[in-house]
Amino acid sequence: MPQRSKQPARRISAKESIRDAAAALFAEKGFASASTREICQRAGITKPVLYYHFGNKAQLYEELVLDAFNEYQKELRRAARHPAGPRERLVEVLSAMFSYARHRHFYWRIGLRMVFAPEKESPTINYLEMSRSDEKLLAEIVREGIRRGQMRGKAQQVAGSIVGMAMSCIMGYLVTGEPSLDRSTARDIINLLMEGCGKKPTAR
Repeated sequence: MPQRSKQPARRISAKESIRDAAAALFAEKGFASASTREICQRAGITKPVLYYHFGNKAQLYEELVLDAFNEYQKELRRAARHPAGPRERLVEVLSAMFSYARHRHFYWRIGLRMVFAPEKESPTINYLEMSRSDEKLLAEIVREGIRRGQMRGKAQQVAGSIVGMAMSCIMGYLVTGEPSLDRSTARDIINLLMEGCGKKPTAR
């Protein structure tokens, strides 16, 4: 039996190595505390190589954040196009948020550091404005549910509540590893919001 030839391992480029090293360090230490020297050491490259690909640390940081944000938005919008009804589409979008937080947790940590860091310690990226795109996407789905008579309330408030509950779960996961960021948790959040937690009144 002929032996299969082994596929050569994909070689990681210097630019990819820099991006991976920088993402890890920015997540661990924040923009201000992560030095170009540390990034170069972790990536196994020299400073001239970093400056060739990115110009400076701020440009590297901005490229990482904006690329990650665009990728994240594509995942959410793909989930929002699910052919099911509005309620199930909310579950799909929330599941996509959780999946990204599990698999690309470095970028969530970077984002949270941006929110709480002093203004002068990070480049001028409006993370709060970027995060509102999640709320806008969810509000579109809720409005459809309201038009169909399947949901009630104000779409923007409902969407804001979903984002708030999702962020609480993601922050808990990043700190303690809990709760599980899976479809079941996403469904629990949507069910709680759609059905409430109060006891249904018994018929007299």
